[in-house]
Amino acid sequence: MSSPLLQVKGLTKAFGKVVTAREIDLDFEAGVLTSIIGPNGAGKSTFINMMSGSLSADAGAITFDGHDVTRLPIHARVGMGLCRSFQVVNVFPGLTVFENVEIPTLVNRRRAARFFSPRAKETQVRDQALEVLNLVGLGHRTEVKASELSHGDQRLLEVAIAMAARPKLLFLDEPTAGMNPVERVDILKHIRRISNQGSTTFVIVEHDMDIVFSLSDRVVVLHRGDVICDGPPSVVQCDEQVRECYLGQEVM
Repeated sequence: MSSPLLQVKGLTKAFGKVVTAREIDLDFEAGVLTSIIGPNGAGKSTFINMMSGSLSADAGAITFDGHDVTRLPIHARVGMGLCRSFQVVNVFPGLTVFENVEIPTLVNRRRAARFFSPRAKETQVRDQALEVLNLVGLGHRTEVKASELSHGDQRLLEVAIAMAARPKLLFLDEPTAGMNPVERVDILKHIRRISNQGSTTFVIVEHDMDIVFSLSDRVVVLHRGDVICDGPPSVVQCDEQVRECYLGQEVM
């Protein structure tokens, strides 16, 4: 049996008396699209920040692709293929769609992003950037300024920027935040399609339950720093403790 792509053991984090992660043990298998849910204050942001390296754990271990990354800095994790997106749209508004993806492509290939130099026009760099943009459905908008995109397309561009680093595992932090229903369906379609191709494993932190249960292979529920449920969507939907944590709302 193969080892998990990402393994978390005894992960603990507290801010004063507030515990946001309490001895969490979780395995993430390659190719399994996982959603992490929970009410406000459950510890979702803390967890994703510890995975990406922007926040240090008080105790526990994080193993990625067979390597201990518990104390590695962000750039080292990205170099290994462990990446994330953010709740707030994080693109370069003054650059074109293509240039936004060209930058991380150049960085991933250990090149400087010098747009007026011949190396910025290398066929391999251009082809790789276009491949990523086509993957997320923005291949027809390469010359459009990022600031001119709709909010939904800016979120797709952010996914493309993250994908340009060729991640093995990509955390998406509330990818549908601020989107209208049509945009949500669109990004859902692209994430599912990319996931099915198998080169990138997605872990999504999301509040929209329609997205969670239609998209995910697995759902992990956090509450006050504890994992209270972990399983397929059909199991999580029927869990009484999960329903209680959502204040009696239907988790459907």
